[in-house]
Amino acid sequence: MGFAVLHIQKPKGNDARTTAHIERTVQPANADPERKGLNEEFIRFPEVVENRTQAIQYRIEHAGITRKIKENQIRALQVMLSGTPEDMQRIQNSGKLNEWCRDNIEWLQDTFGKANVVSAVLHLDEKTPHIHATVVPIVRGERRKAKAEKNNGKKKYRKKPKDIIRLCADDIMTRDNLKLYQDTYAKKMQKYGLERGIKGSDARHISTPQFYRDLFVKNEDLKEEIEVLQERKEEVNEKIWDMYDRKDEAREKFLNMDNYVRKKEKELAETKARFEQLQKEYEPYKAQEDINLLVSIFPKLSENLHIAQLCRGIGLAVDTIKQLFTGAEVLFTGKLHSSQHDRYFDVQDAKLQLYKEHNKPDKLHLSLNGQNIIDWFKQQFSKLNQTISRPIIQPRQGGGIKM
Repeated sequence: MGFAVLHIQKPKGNDARTTAHIERTVQPANADPERKGLNEEFIRFPEVVENRTQAIQYRIEHAGITRKIKENQIRALQVMLSGTPEDMQRIQNSGKLNEWCRDNIEWLQDTFGKANVVSAVLHLDEKTPHIHATVVPIVRGERRKAKAEKNNGKKKYRKKPKDIIRLCADDIMTRDNLKLYQDTYAKKMQKYGLERGIKGSDARHISTPQFYRDLFVKNEDLKEEIEVLQERKEEVNEKIWDMYDRKDEAREKFLNMDNYVRKKEKELAETKARFEQLQKEYEPYKAQEDINLLVSIFPKLSENLHIAQLCRGIGLAVDTIKQLFTGAEVLFTGKLHSSQHDRYFDVQDAKLQLYKEHNKPDKLHLSLNGQNIIDWFKQQFSKLNQTISRPIIQPRQGGGIKM
């Protein structure tokens, strides 16, 4: 019987690298690009959300959090679910992979809350099938520190609601909770012949940055070893002529040493090539980190980017979007696309304009003839549905599993 594999970790620093890896905007060296189309996202995003990063922010904004979120707070946990390689191949070959995926999504939503699981992607382009899930650590109740103070008898001057909604990764990642997650996940995976790993084991999952650092150290160590071996090879070569009586033995030693050096040189070349490839993979992340830095410095940039993506998604040209951001009312004739209904709608001399709500002056919306564009799409689809005898079935999005 193999082992169920469950890794939960807090991202260190910017989460852009994780999003790039999961959504394959950067191709990993250990993934087959020809199998990229087999990967599948199981969680359906809201209408205005296009990717994992936006899904995390959308959940935080709509959770009802009243406290200010600090700059260094953990906004999402990374969860990796899999099994030992030979067992995952067995599950896939027996036709039970879809059922395994459904049980994994069910366990995630039961454990962390359905709304908090904002993304879950199956990767089949790597050697071992596995799921990368994203959990927004939203909890309800008092802070653990507040409970401890109450137990210690410290005086409180102001009572706070006990049922407050908070963003707190530490409350989810307690020692007791982590043990409980391993226990419940292993129980869920028993039907597939997977069992829990050894409790208290010293085995730890190595993060990607740590893997790169270890590889760099190994590369430097190999260089030093090659230099020492080269010196020893030269010494042996010089002594051969002084060891005529033992020439066969010396020749054998020399050849063995020469073969060993060649092997190490080959290993060094392979490690160097691998290290250079990993450096190239890091380069695209910097652009994303620069964007995230701009968004953190200029908060309105995030909202402007969001509404610009919406305008582009429905089919507006860049020049038209620029006009809208000046505050002008723009006339439009043509076709507008609704991703929710997977359909184009014709408009004639429609008046498009950006506006803000009175109670949310920092949030932009797009209107068509004075009506929110999303509500307008829904209204047009409803009218179209009423004009034909057989209703139009709205297409599913996101490749989600029916639960």
